Parts: sequence; C-alpha cells; structure tokens
Amino acid sequence: MSRGRPSEQVEIKTKWIQEYIQYPSKPELGIKSLWHYDVDKASNGPFKTEINYPKGYKFSKPKIDKKSYQKQSVVMVFKTSNRSNAKTKMKIWRNTNIDYVISTNKLPGVPENAIILELAVGESFVNSYKLKYNL
Repeated sequence: MSRGRPSEQVEIKTKWIQEYIQYPSKPELGIKSLWHYDVDKASNGPFKTEINYPKGYKFSKPKIDKKSYQKQSVVMVFKTSNRSNAKTKMKIWRNTNIDYVISTNKLPGVPENAIILELAVGESFVNSYKLKYNL
C-alpha cells in the first residue's frame, strides 16, 4: 500500500492549434491568428501560422529609401522577353538605390516583360557583366 496522492495518467499532446484574437469580445473587428504545433514536425515552436485580417483592413506601404550610394552605380542585366533569342541588355543607374530598382513596377528603359538576370551595386560589375554577356 503506497502513501500519498495516487499518480495520474497524463496524456502528452503532440499536435494542437492555438488561436489568438486581437479583440476577444468582438473577433470580427480584429486580427485572428492560428498557430499550428506538431512535435514531430517542429519540436521548438509552431510549424505553420495563419493570419486572418478583417474585411477592409488597410496595409501600410513600406517606405523605400531613395538615397543613392556614394559614387556607386546600380547595374541591371536583363533579357527583353522570355524567348530564347531575346536580346540581353544592361541598364545602369547612377543616382538610385537598389531597393527602389527592385521594388518599383515600371523602370524607364526596361520593358514590362523583361527577365532580370543580374542586379548589383558597383562599377566593377559593369566591366564583368560586359565580359560575361558579351555586351
């Protein structure tokens, strides 16, 4: 006969979902996120998160710094289309930031359907890309 409290059969969960609501009293107004846990897939945290935004939620636009690099140029090598015989061209920007070049929708001198092959910062890349792509 053992003394003390009898041992309990504790069930260890291996899969569970945790739900977070921004406004618990009115869940339709705030952001709702679901965190999926599975010990077999990821032992240290969730393996998947789902975020559901309310209807009409406005996302803030990221601010892009347009400051140029000091005497550094941004070099882009692109193909004019996805065809195999498309021309390979190079465009150089002297007073532009690389983040602006990546994120903007339309670039002057670059067609809408262009395939970007290389993008770099520095004058040394101009010479190396001229040799590499025979420009």
